[in-house]
Amino acid sequence: MIVLYYLKFAVLLSGLLLLFLLPNWTESVDTVDISILARIINFFELNYKRVDANGHPRQYAVAINVPKRQCQQNFDPDHFLTRENAENVRNAITDETNGVYQGVELIAAGTRFRNRYNLHSESLLLNPPGNSSMSNLLNRIPDSCSIFYTFDSPCVDSCLNATRGHNILRALESWKNHSGIKAFVFKNIWKFDSDKDLETKFKQIVVNIPLYRCVSENQCYACNGEGNTTMDARCLTEINQILFSG
Repeated sequence: MIVLYYLKFAVLLSGLLLLFLLPNWTESVDTVDISILARIINFFELNYKRVDANGHPRQYAVAINVPKRQCQQNFDPDHFLTRENAENVRNAITDETNGVYQGVELIAAGTRFRNRYNLHSESLLLNPPGNSSMSNLLNRIPDSCSIFYTFDSPCVDSCLNATRGHNILRALESWKNHSGIKAFVFKNIWKFDSDKDLETKFKQIVVNIPLYRCVSENQCYACNGEGNTTMDARCLTEINQILFSG
């Protein structure tokens, strides 16, 4: 009888302890602060944005791997990515014979001209899976904050097409295994993809990495779309429809 009493007491105590710890446990889930994410993407645009001779923006991608605190509450643009020289980054990604910059906490790419075609910036950074600029970057800091930003969304016909040799899907599966905060971010919808089934294609990203869209220096959206849920429509429409809608 005494033994049974103590067993019941132990079960009750364990339950109370679980209820006490649960709020703290749920709050410790690692997610990017979306307001900080907007500031980080704006930092990329201010420092590394690729433009042509006439000042028109061109496609580029940037990826970082930094301590988690910098993506949550301790982002300071004056002390962010200080080991990367912005001019060196821009020069490297503008050179279409190579198009890739590899730094300590940051990698970046423009496009690379080869055999009459341009290799896309996302593929340049993410491939080959397991031995790419991205995988090497991730290996430098475990349990971190890793963000991949592409100016235009990954193209449906190549980057998000499992049958194409330069697709990024296997690389995203590999990145999924990296611990810490992860975010795949884009600004514009690739100009040739606006009439395609973007939700189905973008869900190939979401199944591995949380997807976000940042449209201005202070506005980002979590695209969501996990499982059978609907993706946020603001991740599927033209940017002017978002900025000028009521």
